[in-house]
Amino acid sequence: MHDQAVAPVRLYDEAVEAITAFMSESPHPPALSEVEERLEIPDGALSGLFADDRQLLVAMAERAIALLHDQCVRTVVKVDQQDPVAQFEALADAYIEWAYHFPREFRIIGSMPASQFELNAQLMQYEKALHELMLRMLVRAQECGALDPDENLPLMVAMAHAYAYGIASKMLLGDLARWSPGLDDLTAAREALYAFIRKVFRSSDRRASSCI
Repeated sequence: MHDQAVAPVRLYDEAVEAITAFMSESPHPPALSEVEERLEIPDGALSGLFADDRQLLVAMAERAIALLHDQCVRTVVKVDQQDPVAQFEALADAYIEWAYHFPREFRIIGSMPASQFELNAQLMQYEKALHELMLRMLVRAQECGALDPDENLPLMVAMAHAYAYGIASKMLLGDLARWSPGLDDLTAAREALYAFIRKVFRSSDRRASSCI
């Protein structure tokens, strides 16, 4: 029997872990009552933490996007700031690895209507932080001469986001490897993002000379 006096924060975390385990076993999200049964807590014990079954999925998505943000930041800071292409490739690696390892969370976040997503302060906070990270990298690339000075940087962030989401979605469907003989879906997704990045930025010779 689960300790009924457990702190709300700990119970919240355990509930999120439980639904993540459920979703790894079945494509169908569990009800609150099923999570309570798994945690061996009384019926209704989670009702004060989660308004409904859907809120459980949102909580799982919130944790996943926090992990994405952390992974992106830790990956990018390891790369030379003078090399915008390498920085964006590192960001692509972090994103595609996250989507690969958290497919259910990726789909939950991606399926949210904008009206619902924008009402979630935590999701908006992490998405904004990721977009600001990309924008700072693009500004640096522009200063290095790797982008035209009149480039619309916010639009480029939106384009990169849409392209990466599409590539990750096709990867999770197992639909990239067949277009890339000799590559598995994860590698094919990574290579597709690299190709996009190299098309966006100028030649490596100009970039190298401009960023010194």
